[in-house]
Amino acid sequence: MVYLYYLLNGFLALLWLLVDHLLLALLLIPLAWLAYSVPDEQRSWTLAASGLAVLASAVAPSPVPLLMLAMAVAGVLAIHLEQFNTAAARWNTVRGLALYSLAGLGFTVYQGLLGQSAGSPLLAQGQVYLSAIAAFAMYLIPLGFLAILAQSLWAHPPAPGQPAEMIHSIRSRGRGL
Repeated sequence: MVYLYYLLNGFLALLWLLVDHLLLALLLIPLAWLAYSVPDEQRSWTLAASGLAVLASAVAPSPVPLLMLAMAVAGVLAIHLEQFNTAAARWNTVRGLALYSLAGLGFTVYQGLLGQSAGSPLLAQGQVYLSAIAAFAMYLIPLGFLAILAQSLWAHPPAPGQPAEMIHSIRSRGRGL
């Protein structure tokens, strides 16, 4: 009976850990899909970007995990919606996640170093200014990423069919498929 309490306590501890890191657990789903669906020549870069994204989501302060998840989900949706160049949409997603991960990790390191503030009032004033810029960047980088995704999706007008069908129709001058 005592062992059942230990087992239940361990299960509750794992459940609390999962709830505490729910955004990280949800981030693993689109990252796993990205890593599974990429061509072989991009797989190592995608896995490295996914590792950085998981690390940044695990250690970075509050806006980074949520915005990282939003970026990953938006990237996966853009890959599914893109008809003309899915490889470019996939690469934009991997590139955006890697850059935001590096920015999030840099922001985390800077926040850690901020605790060791200098005694000079001039340096303290500069740290406040730099902290404000870094905090704005944590919100502006994902907005720029989403703007690039939207631009790539709406770069071409809606086509009457799939690109392969259109190319075949033009080359065959409309005779048969």
